[in-house]
Amino acid sequence: MFFYKKIIKILCLWNYNGDKINSKKLQSSYDRRRSVMRKTSFIFLLVFISPLMGLVQYPIYQLTDGTVRTITIQILVSFLLLITIIVYLYRHLINDSIIELFQNNRFDSSLIKISIAMLILNVIFIVVVIKPNNGIHNNLFTLTGFNNHYLQIISVCTSFTLSPIIDELFFRGLVISFLEKTWNSDFAIIFSAIIFGISHSLFNIIFLSFYIIVGILLGLAREKTNGIIAPIILRSMWDVFIVLMMWIY
Repeated sequence: MFFYKKIIKILCLWNYNGDKINSKKLQSSYDRRRSVMRKTSFIFLLVFISPLMGLVQYPIYQLTDGTVRTITIQILVSFLLLITIIVYLYRHLINDSIIELFQNNRFDSSLIKISIAMLILNVIFIVVVIKPNNGIHNNLFTLTGFNNHYLQIISVCTSFTLSPIIDELFFRGLVISFLEKTWNSDFAIIFSAIIFGISHSLFNIIFLSFYIIVGILLGLAREKTNGIIAPIILRSMWDVFIVLMMWIY
């Protein structure tokens, strides 16, 4: 009788431990699925809001008849709003301050190769997209979409200064940092470059291709220098070279 009770106790204890182990496995599986769904939803969120980064470069189209002062104020307000959004998302998705992107940046010799590659790509872009001897005004209209001289000047000046900061903080800063938490840096660079290209030109395959390649080069610059300063400078130089080439070409 004692032996029989001992066996029953052992079996009950084994069943309890088994249920406990199965419960832990189920909970672990649930946590993994929840984590994947959470990360996927955040990726969709980043893809969805990525086109908004372009608001800093272009004045609102309804204000095309407004004064330069009004349009400038609108651009600055958009810039501050986008900076606030990026800082907030970085804090909650990466669990760190965005200031880290500006710390411990280093120079790497590969930046020279990346700069040369972007310069060559710049020349190819101008030859493919811009008509020769078409005039700087018409070329700027092709590039910016604005026919107004003042809007062209504001758009170009913004692309030299504010736009690189916003784009690089979002695509090379926030997006790459978030993707690197789950995947490797190569995937993060390529995926962020695709989002970068789509957000700038979804329906023009030529513009889309060039922006994706530029995004990959800027992503490599971020990886090699361990920060965001080099991509911001390279992106600004890219826009400067485009305007200079349009003026020369």
